[in-house]
Amino acid sequence: MTEPSLRGSLWLHDADLRRYRPLTASTRADVLVVGAGMTGLLTAARLADNGLDVVVVDAGPVGGRNTALSTGNLYAPVSRMADLVARWGGDTATRVVQWRQQAVRSIESLVHRYDLRCGFQRVTMQYGVQERSRDATAAFERELQAYQRVGLSCDHRQSGLPFALGHAFQIPDQAQLDPAAFCQELAQHLVGRVRVHDWTQIVDIDAAAGIARTPDCSIRARHFVLATHSPAGFNLVQAEMEVYREYAVAVPVRDMPAPGVHWIADRQRSLRGVRGTDGRHWLVLVGETHRTGETPATDPAQRLIDDAQRNFRVEGEPMCWSAQQFRSADQLPYIGGSAHDNVWVATGYGPDGLTWAGVAARMIAEGIQGSSNEMDGVLSPMRFTPVRSAAGWLRTNATVARHMVGDRLAAASAGTAQTLAPGCGALLAVDGKRTAVYRDDAGTLHAMSPLCPHLKCVVQWNGHERTWDCPCHGSRFSATGQLLEGPAKQGLTPQTL
Repeated sequence: MTEPSLRGSLWLHDADLRRYRPLTASTRADVLVVGAGMTGLLTAARLADNGLDVVVVDAGPVGGRNTALSTGNLYAPVSRMADLVARWGGDTATRVVQWRQQAVRSIESLVHRYDLRCGFQRVTMQYGVQERSRDATAAFERELQAYQRVGLSCDHRQSGLPFALGHAFQIPDQAQLDPAAFCQELAQHLVGRVRVHDWTQIVDIDAAAGIARTPDCSIRARHFVLATHSPAGFNLVQAEMEVYREYAVAVPVRDMPAPGVHWIADRQRSLRGVRGTDGRHWLVLVGETHRTGETPATDPAQRLIDDAQRNFRVEGEPMCWSAQQFRSADQLPYIGGSAHDNVWVATGYGPDGLTWAGVAARMIAEGIQGSSNEMDGVLSPMRFTPVRSAAGWLRTNATVARHMVGDRLAAASAGTAQTLAPGCGALLAVDGKRTAVYRDDAGTLHAMSPLCPHLKCVVQWNGHERTWDCPCHGSRFSATGQLLEGPAKQGLTPQTL
């Protein structure tokens, strides 16, 4: 098998991404939604249903960024249910699950309303562990009790995998879809009621003046919705989020696992089967999480491929990709109004993002129209939860401090630009100054400042993805310095060798 390379996801492999006209002339709207992924489009759909004039812009293709890098799983529980119950109590955890159930139903309703061809289906979610050790069994029992406490029906059985689980239970009536197809189909049905513009980057928002700017024009709006995974620029919620990379592979297999969401908790693996448009059976396997900017030496994608080969009959070459996770300090996302009463934020989804997108759409749409509900106080980006957030806040800021100070004091890598191999990058001493240097496959050297434009942390080379990653707040840049994702708003500054 050839060495894996990280590219687009299975959902983008044969997707027909429709192009929308980039915004080139100034305009006005009731609401500007920044981000045309699941959160942005679901919010726009709700606002349009209520008669508001909505503009949606995205710096890339519609549904082609973080949404298209997800698993496509929709489920009511959250990761680490026992921790959620312990932090927030059974009543709040129960309401969280109910909100997420409602979100899945609202997404299903849109699928039926517009006849969206996105492979939506109701499936069972299986939670299991492979080990029968005392620790694994105790952790399993804690999760089972938490699931039951929040009202989820748990069936004590296992099925659908070619290997045995030590313990397992199943939860009915969850869902799966093709997330890229969902966004593409929904956007097409919204055109005419919502103005959609792809490849349009917002470079600045002046909330007080009610104006957002692109490199070419401006948009005046009464409200701004930041549905960009993490708010660009400086935002207080960034100080309370841990940032991780998670990897995924899709491998063609002879026999798929049974339909459903399969979560192997003690291995930190998520599995699902997909029938491709080419008729082949694909196994999607997700895991190997690590902090952004702290890339392991061993290839995470290869470890997933090795797992697939051990447990399934693989019949072809893999597709590999990765995605970013922003995890809040208290395990619930930040959704709602921000410090500016006309700016709305949705971030900190962790690994449970697609369903949170449905929750965010409802909350933000209702908030813009002046309604309030029981979710507002719990999920507000302005909430203050020092006890529930303490551990996460300390980890986040210890990480930032370690890299902000330690990386600046660290010595540059040994070697010179002349000895850098093709396809490799490193922080090197150039004329006595630390410089991020990359040699492309053609042998050309590219040099740039190693300081992230966001808060001047030192970026780190991710050789598995050929990117420069900021370990402080998760900004990522291509090998040659172009901005891939924020919160930075521009790329690394080029330098000369």
